[in-house]
Amino acid sequence: MNAKLHMARVAETGCVICREYLDCESPAEVHHVAEGSSKRNDYMTAGLCHEHHRGASGLHGMGVKAFCNLYGLANEFALLGLVNKWRNP
Repeated sequence: MNAKLHMARVAETGCVICREYLDCESPAEVHHVAEGSSKRNDYMTAGLCHEHHRGASGLHGMGVKAFCNLYGLANEFALLGLVNKWRNP
């Protein structure tokens, strides 16, 4: 599967935080999971709604560490596990 198709399927799954913790579905933006300033990989992506991605209580809004602490995630890479759990077959 090419990277664009993969990212489209991740986005179609919706926000993994909304699904896992709020028991609802919401449209998602694609977030690239990476450590520090390392190169982004289009296959290491997670779907997050606007609020959980860029909003005040989102990963970029409050910072990775605070976001992960809020949801009990070991680190940002834990989002990839949620993608695999909720991904549409």
